[in-house]
Amino acid sequence: MDRNNKSVLVVDDDRDLRYILSVRLVSAGYRVYAAANGLEALEQMEKHSVDAVLTDYHMPNMDGFEFLSVSRVKWPGTPVVVFSGEQDDMAHEAVERNAFAWVRKGNDFTTLLEILAAAVQQSVHA
Repeated sequence: MDRNNKSVLVVDDDRDLRYILSVRLVSAGYRVYAAANGLEALEQMEKHSVDAVLTDYHMPNMDGFEFLSVSRVKWPGTPVVVFSGEQDDMAHEAVERNAFAWVRKGNDFTTLLEILAAAVQQSVHA
């Protein structure tokens, strides 16, 4: 499955999960960048043009919502998908904060791929 070299930034403080997601996304045809928290994610976005971001909510230094707020200002055309183990009420807050979508950790990977594909299509870089 060729994603035409579209890039995704994966942001999660769980190194193992970040690695697994990165490997699976590369296998799905994406170029992947990774960061352990929101501050690192902002640094990655300064260095690389990304088509979409997949970010955890709970992280040290800068959580997913703080990252979302800053990235909306600096890169308003880059969709951000919040990926979290939190309760469903977080979904409403994520979307209110202009996230492209909210996905519960542990959902089927195919669902995540579908949401990322839609996000990439909405990207100003697409």
